[in-house]
Amino acid sequence: MPPSTSGDDEIEVVLRPRAADGGQEPALLIQGRRIPIPPGGLVVGTDPAGALALGTAEADVHDPALQLDRHGSRVDLRSLDARTGVVLGGERLADDERPLQDGERLEVGGHTLFFVSDRHGDTIAVPGAAAATAEVVSANLALDRDVLRLGSDPGCDVVLAHPTVSPLHAEIRTSPSRPGVAIVRDRSGSGAGLRVNGSLVRAADLQIGDEIAIGPYRLIFDGSLLHTREDAGALRLDAEGVSVVAGGRTILQPTWLSVRPGEVVAIIGESGAGKSTLMTALCGVRQASGGRVTVNGEPLETRLSDIGFVPQDDIVHRDLTVSEALGYAAELRLPQDASRQQRDAAVAQVLDEVGLGEHAGKRIGALSGGQRKRVGVATELVSRPGLLFLDEPTTGLDAGLERRLMLLLRDLADAGRGVMLVTHATRSLHLCDKLCVMGRGGVLCYLGPPDRAPAFFGVETADEIYEALDRTPAEQWHQAFLASEHARASWDGPVAPAAAPARQPRPRALPQWWMLTRRYVKLTLRDRRTLVTNVAQVPVLALLTAILFHADVFRHDGPPGAMEASASTQLLFLVVTISIWFGAIGAAREIVKERAVLRRELAVGARVPAYVVSKLVVQGAIVALQIVALTAIVFGLRPLHEGAGTVAVVVGLLVVGGLTAVAMGLVVSALARSEDQASSFIPLILVPQLLFSGALVSVAQMTAVLKPISGLAFAQWSFAGVGSAIDMNERIARDPVFARASRYGPDFFGLAPGAAAAILIGFGLLFAVAAAVLVDRRVRHAE
Repeated sequence: MPPSTSGDDEIEVVLRPRAADGGQEPALLIQGRRIPIPPGGLVVGTDPAGALALGTAEADVHDPALQLDRHGSRVDLRSLDARTGVVLGGERLADDERPLQDGERLEVGGHTLFFVSDRHGDTIAVPGAAAATAEVVSANLALDRDVLRLGSDPGCDVVLAHPTVSPLHAEIRTSPSRPGVAIVRDRSGSGAGLRVNGSLVRAADLQIGDEIAIGPYRLIFDGSLLHTREDAGALRLDAEGVSVVAGGRTILQPTWLSVRPGEVVAIIGESGAGKSTLMTALCGVRQASGGRVTVNGEPLETRLSDIGFVPQDDIVHRDLTVSEALGYAAELRLPQDASRQQRDAAVAQVLDEVGLGEHAGKRIGALSGGQRKRVGVATELVSRPGLLFLDEPTTGLDAGLERRLMLLLRDLADAGRGVMLVTHATRSLHLCDKLCVMGRGGVLCYLGPPDRAPAFFGVETADEIYEALDRTPAEQWHQAFLASEHARASWDGPVAPAAAPARQPRPRALPQWWMLTRRYVKLTLRDRRTLVTNVAQVPVLALLTAILFHADVFRHDGPPGAMEASASTQLLFLVVTISIWFGAIGAAREIVKERAVLRRELAVGARVPAYVVSKLVVQGAIVALQIVALTAIVFGLRPLHEGAGTVAVVVGLLVVGGLTAVAMGLVVSALARSEDQASSFIPLILVPQLLFSGALVSVAQMTAVLKPISGLAFAQWSFAGVGSAIDMNERIARDPVFARASRYGPDFFGLAPGAAAAILIGFGLLFAVAAAVLVDRRVRHAE
């Protein structure tokens, strides 16, 4: 009687002894069981209830799906019925026959199986190729010790040589008291992630057939061996019915396509045809409204670290050198516990790969357009992704530079990567393996060999395809494509259901903040024009402010009537106003000016709080220095006639108010879509601070409706706190003329400096949170 299933979780199997050479027979790992493949082979299918069924002949299985033929230690797979949906490594098989490799995943009727062989060597190190290759690296690892250490460090027991793997990434422990069971623990401490059966874990018990995922490596546990595979250079992407809806309108119709290892796929089409929409949905930058995308049969969301995306806008800072930009990219994209030597090695490798070694020390802004595009590509290649997407990389390049860039992409694909690009150019389509033509409304009109596209559209050249799209509705081309041989050849059909996406690991914010802050400081110091402006404006404004008032404007030790409280409040208000303007104007462009860079960095794991705090710290330090210099000049020329402690309190309150203004400026910068728009917003946020500060129109004179609204202007609390610090109420009392006409009243300057500081800090925190929310919603998820 052949083995068969008796339920979803029970499989009747015949366990065979180990081979005489001490190895193990080729086997399938199914539902926690190891089922040897007999010399006569094995048939796998399903029973009438849809449960998995195994037998030694097709007649023994109700609905046979595949035949496993054994030839010694080699096993060949034959697909018997395409309707059952046999998927090997994410690729649907249809009447195919091919040899199985150790550790390969099979999907049969919604059930997951792993094939393991008896071939394993003495080494337990998995070789990592210097660059991605189309060959899947595989090795069997014997669990012959209590603890097995896995990581990229050469001293580990299992060396997984890939940039995205931490030096010590995980440990596997075995126990003699629990044969066939092991415990795996995440030791990376970097948020790089350890997954077991698709779920992110810190530790997990391993059962037979469990799959461990570390970077591009897949390790299958069979009770005594780890069957290890690296698929970084053999990634296949499949899109099944992917669609996008925006504003209640479908901008990408359901689309099916595949990108195989080593392929270059070009997307062309009319404006508004959904080219970039399709690409961003395929690479995870934009969430699809319908359908699904898988990478080697796994949900796209679990393989985002294996995908590189180069948008149309530059994703590098032009004031950095090439090596500096790639060094910061390595800090962000590689594990946070990777050594400096590992990051430098990754940068050196990618510089050589894209041909930028001789330009490593040059400022990016001084490079040609084609070279800058190469820097963008290199930024994404630092982590050695197996799939690379580029949105209109040839835009703005002349014919020579365009060809050089396309040849680079061809070389990257020949190394085993899948490459997809959106382009308007047709001169280099012969370097591509597939051409995807999109019609108006996001309709797929053609997918197939580039050299056969003109004949499909009834034209002579690829340039004339655009005219054909303009003459005939896109839906007609779509129907013609579905009826053609190209539709059958371009996509293999639906794959087996992918597992639910695992929660993505979150890198630690502190190391990211430190990297982002260091980079921001360097960029700030290299922006000479802004730096000179920030330095020069302080003495100019300080002198202009001071000369408006006489030297003893703050003196308050004279006889009653000698005081000029009105002038002192005016000067104090001007200093408060200038401090706030320093903060708001300086920060209002700092996010929007690097919007494209930020969007990509958020997509690869940058933490929003780390980014916003880096801006607050650097801009806050600049504003603090400006305010200290401003007050040193103003109060040096127009002394406060107060002790050092009081002066320190005044300066401290002004700095806190300036920091609050920085946070407010970051809100504007996150809200704006361009630097010009940010500039237009500045008056809208600063004028209300003036109007409701209590200086131009006192709070006591405001209507009942405006009084509570005025409290939302933090300039009011800064002005009141600074006035309280120098006892402005007492100064007003010593000026009988001003006291009789004073609009402030005793309560306005009665606010304690500590209370004013607390209120300002509260405003600053609210602005910082608002900036972070806006960055997440308007920058990260911008369309």
